[in-house]
Amino acid sequence: MNPQSAQHAPLDNTLHRDLRVAACGAVAGATTHYAPVIADELVHLVLEYPVCLMKDADTGRFGLYALLGFEEGENLYLHRGAWQARYLPLHFRRQPFVTIRTPGAEGDLGCPPRIAIDLNNSRVQMSEGERLYTEDGRETEYLLSARSLLERLTAGARSTQSFIGVLAGYDLIEPLRLDVALTTGTRRSYAGAYGINSDRLQTLPPDTLQRLHTLGYLQASYLLLASLGHIRKLIEMKTQRT
Repeated sequence: MNPQSAQHAPLDNTLHRDLRVAACGAVAGATTHYAPVIADELVHLVLEYPVCLMKDADTGRFGLYALLGFEEGENLYLHRGAWQARYLPLHFRRQPFVTIRTPGAEGDLGCPPRIAIDLNNSRVQMSEGERLYTEDGRETEYLLSARSLLERLTAGARSTQSFIGVLAGYDLIEPLRLDVALTTGTRRSYAGAYGINSDRLQTLPPDTLQRLHTLGYLQASYLLLASLGHIRKLIEMKTQRT
């Protein structure tokens, strides 16, 4: 099935009583050169991925992203269908589930978030895999675990925006210039990524640094800075496939 034509349906314990999710299968949406992440993941991401800030093209709002490649549709961590890293970002792990909001009446803020499933995901089937519901319609441990992961992502997205807001408030965000030199002799420059100005971070007043430390943002800032060392790893991966 085409992973780009997702069909998200709010879960229903009657309509989807017999649905199953296979443990193995293609990672949907993996043919991308970046993936959204949350600040809570940085302690794991820093070991394998470069992480940067990027702006939403429509809103201009910053988000946190793991860089997977340099060009549109290029995921250097995906090779012959296998993921080339020990840690898989939560954005991919939560699949085929997603949190959605259904529109309410005019003037209404809408209904509470609901868990939905991508019916076009190749792992969603009727024959084998983890059941979503028991025979009497109760959520299985598998579905409860998926719900917990989605709740973690939702809460993490809020705390990540708070983190980014503080970085912006102290004028710590700056554009990154990514210059890639391949062994073929080709040089390419990529724009659109942002990082933390380390010099400005280090010269913040002690009381500001203490505030960042108390919030957990100082550690997150240094993890974000350290992760950029994996740009070299990405270049090597790209060179090997050129």
